Amino acid sequence: MIVSEKQVLANRQNALKSTGPNTAEGKTLAARNSLTHGLLAKEVVITQGEGAEDQEQFNALIADLVAQFNPAGPLEEILIEKIAGSYWRMRRANRYEVGVLRQKLDVMTDDYYAKDGKLTDAQIDAAIAQKQAAVKTARDQYQLFKRSCAAGQEIATTYHLKENWKWLKKEFIDPKDIVHKIDGYPTVKFGLTTEDSLNIKTPPQIHKKMLEKGCTDKQIWQVHMDFCQKYSDKAAREIKKLQKDKADNKLHLQRIRKTSSLPSKLEMDNLLRYETAIERQMYQAVRELERLQRLRAGDDVPAPMQLDIN
Repeated sequence: MIVSEKQVLANRQNALKSTGPNTAEGKTLAARNSLTHGLLAKEVVITQGEGAEDQEQFNALIADLVAQFNPAGPLEEILIEKIAGSYWRMRRANRYEVGVLRQKLDVMTDDYYAKDGKLTDAQIDAAIAQKQAAVKTARDQYQLFKRSCAAGQEIATTYHLKENWKWLKKEFIDPKDIVHKIDGYPTVKFGLTTEDSLNIKTPPQIHKKMLEKGCTDKQIWQVHMDFCQKYSDKAAREIKKLQKDKADNKLHLQRIRKTSSLPSKLEMDNLLRYETAIERQMYQAVRELERLQRLRAGDDVPAPMQLDIN
């Protein structure tokens, strides 16, 4: 569609006759338009990339300030912009503080458990469950060995329990004599030499060598039972330690979480200096805006006092 020169001229003349908005609402919207399209409104908001901010939220903030103060003239509009920009920067300071704390808190648990190779709660629970099962197995074997010994059963029925025999070999294959107890009282002394330890490996070999050294099957049954009892007691102690470690971890993490609720001194100093400077600018702009509006309303307002301190 082609517009004639005559039509363009008529449009310009009509525009000159416009008096702008007449209602209070219209004037407020008009003031908002001048502010939301001003230099500060375009520059203060990060609209692209990581950490982008909401331009509409800033525009809404401008609109609220315009509705509250109803600025007249460019100077009051500049002060409105300054107040809005200061508040916007204070929001960033708050986000910075949250980010600093999140940076510490998000890795707090991992850092704690990584130190000295600590087990996590899940690993502790798994270890406890494993040891509890082992304790039950050891206690069941103890009762089985006790019944087998009382019934005079052959010790060869335990040859498949290689772990027991490995421990038994370790107990008996020693250059020194080892005292073994039955019912809490010392019995015979017997031991195997280092040379023996190189030649015997399987349960039957260990059994044969022990018989040669004068050990009876009843004593070997007792050693098997001792092994079960010692293993069970050791596992029970380890379970208690694991449970204590888990409780300690909970207390330590609570303490670390609480003591990590503030930024470091350097970060806090930087943050406080930044916030103090922004707040000073914002409240100064608010006071100046209120002073100008009181002057415009005809109030008797003293001149602002400027004090320079060197």
